[in-house]
Amino acid sequence: MKNQMLCSVIVPAYNCEHTLVQSIESVLCQTYSNLEVLIVNDCSTDGTLQVIQTLAEQDARIRCIALASNGGVAKARNRAFAEARGTYCAFLDSDDIWVPEKLETQIALLQDGKSDFTYSSYSFIDGKGKVIGQAKMVPSSCSISDILKENFILCSTVVIKTKFCKTYAMDGAYAHEDMVYWLTLLQAGCKAVGCETVLAFYRIYNQNRSGNKAKAAKDRWIVYRRFLKLNMISSLWYFLSYTAYGIRKYSKLKKI
Repeated sequence: MKNQMLCSVIVPAYNCEHTLVQSIESVLCQTYSNLEVLIVNDCSTDGTLQVIQTLAEQDARIRCIALASNGGVAKARNRAFAEARGTYCAFLDSDDIWVPEKLETQIALLQDGKSDFTYSSYSFIDGKGKVIGQAKMVPSSCSISDILKENFILCSTVVIKTKFCKTYAMDGAYAHEDMVYWLTLLQAGCKAVGCETVLAFYRIYNQNRSGNKAKAAKDRWIVYRRFLKLNMISSLWYFLSYTAYGIRKYSKLKKI
């Protein structure tokens, strides 16, 4: 832990009693060990709170933050932003998994002074943790235009300098709150660097592959028109690109 600056790991938790332990274990096994783990219980109705409390009893680096009312992942992350004490913040969803070298690799990128937040490539796993399809390989750099065509930044791969989390909150008014956040940071002049190495596993279920495609498309259109205020032609261009990338991405996945 010599010369390691504190990293705050932010984990929104809602009804995730069956996956949370594995996700947190992947944090505690990091080669970068100077951590605090902020797990925000968003008024879960299953045994999630009890799981968090047990984990906190077993490792002093874990803190349980309980919201008074259910507010969604943006509100949960914003609460953790306020509580974070680290130099860096790392995002992790409660059913995703990291490889052991993830934080060490990405924090090294931040320490070279060329970026304000980083993201990485990732693999897909099914509900049982089995790797499926082909890994998503990300580019080493990105622009606002790139994100509008395809949001290749998975939330669970992001590590960011905490000062930006203290300055910019996530906007829960948009269903694609993560994409809106990356756009907000890029609009503010933040520099993003991608790590092409696969450093995380994204858990994907039948329902988030096929159940809400129409809603996702509508929500993406809202980001173009309402958040960015793009004209109709620009919105259609980016929407068609988003559709093409989406078809290509999920066609590479084996059926679950």
